[in-house]
Amino acid sequence: MPSDPRLPDGGGDIVTDFVNVRATPARTADAVEGARLTIALCFAVAVLEGFDIQAIGVAAPRLGAELRLDSATLGRALSASNIGLVLGATIGGWLADLWGRKPVLIAAVLAFGAFTLGTMYAETYELLFAARLGAGFGFGAALPNIMAMAAEVSPPEKRGTTATMMFCGMPAGGGTVALISWLTPAQDWRQLFLIGGLSPVVLASALFLLMRETRGARTGPSDGGRPVWHWLALIPLYAASYAALLYASMKPGAASLGGITAWLAILPTVVVAYMFVHRQVLFGAGRALPSLLLWVVFLPTLLILYLILNWLPTLVAAKGFPRDASQASVWFNAGSIAGALACGRLVDRFGVRWPITFAYAALIAVLIALARAETLPLILLLSGAAGFVLIGAQFALYGAAASYYPTAMRGRGSGAAIAWGRLGSVAGPLAGGYLLAGGATAGSVVLSLSPAAIIAGVGVLLLSFIGKPAAD
Repeated sequence: MPSDPRLPDGGGDIVTDFVNVRATPARTADAVEGARLTIALCFAVAVLEGFDIQAIGVAAPRLGAELRLDSATLGRALSASNIGLVLGATIGGWLADLWGRKPVLIAAVLAFGAFTLGTMYAETYELLFAARLGAGFGFGAALPNIMAMAAEVSPPEKRGTTATMMFCGMPAGGGTVALISWLTPAQDWRQLFLIGGLSPVVLASALFLLMRETRGARTGPSDGGRPVWHWLALIPLYAASYAALLYASMKPGAASLGGITAWLAILPTVVVAYMFVHRQVLFGAGRALPSLLLWVVFLPTLLILYLILNWLPTLVAAKGFPRDASQASVWFNAGSIAGALACGRLVDRFGVRWPITFAYAALIAVLIALARAETLPLILLLSGAAGFVLIGAQFALYGAAASYYPTAMRGRGSGAAIAWGRLGSVAGPLAGGYLLAGGATAGSVVLSLSPAAIIAGVGVLLLSFIGKPAAD
């Protein structure tokens, strides 16, 4: 079908550019409005996730003191959200391909709202762990939907910009909490979770009334039923994962693993099972190498991100500026928004290869400089630069990753990428704690992230040569 002459050809109004190129002339205005609403609503969902991630970090010291939890026990409770994210990403992407993006996204938003409110009332370690696990599950189920929608409301040449605009909500939400914390250090931590818990109720109503389904008719392979022995195979897989983690927890500096070994063992079990159940989606029709390379990129990227999010305030304090730890987080989040928008534009114009590869190269230089910086202005500037290149690369990859799978499989493909990335988000803080327990300084912990950035950069470079976006 010939292209609509009224649709822009790479320039002009940024929102109009997001219209799916297959829209008919009679529906162009309607498609523009639908794209606007989808982008705005997904942005709002991302704001809530960023808000929660930063809020739990801000609340942790006072929350732990109130519940009389030592730092190791508190760390285990807070790690539950990342465990939930992995589980939610695998199930949420699958259900979105079965039932549609809209109903699963609404259910995910309501789930993380309810469990975020539950965090306010957690009076024991067990209740706090359950609340964070449930909130993480809801957030994890939402993420592959946003990734899929970014690919489905925009033409291929605008997917990077669309995805980064949607996911810019995460640093916007995190920056808001960091700014509140910096300006009002005596703020009651429960008020943050009240806002983070009630807002999803309002947002879910808006999603129900305003959002349009983007998946279209379901086509493609069905997962079907599985013989019972397939599921019984999870038992030895879980046992092997548990034994390996239990052994690791006995090593010096890894005692923090001991209390959550049984939960952590679920993650590799679920991810491996997911790869098997959805093997046709992930590995069929020439998608094996792109899938593997996406996971190679996402895992170290999220490992770096969550280690920085956890240890950046510690780094700032260790360098003699404890009162400015929250300010560094504000700079990181502000740089993240600018970097995401810039990288999205560059990827749309030049492709994934060079913009994202250069972003990882720049990240290595920034990490080295940040580890060695001694003055507050330089630390803040480098914190912003770290957010610029790291989040810019990550969010642009969110837009690119979904495009490697056809529409009918996009939720499951995105869910796998998110799950692998979230394994990195679990490993990052644990690795940081292990290094610090072994006598490493906060600066050397940041410096140790360089190899992970190299792996991610090489993975992007290989992906750009080997992988080809799927034809819808």
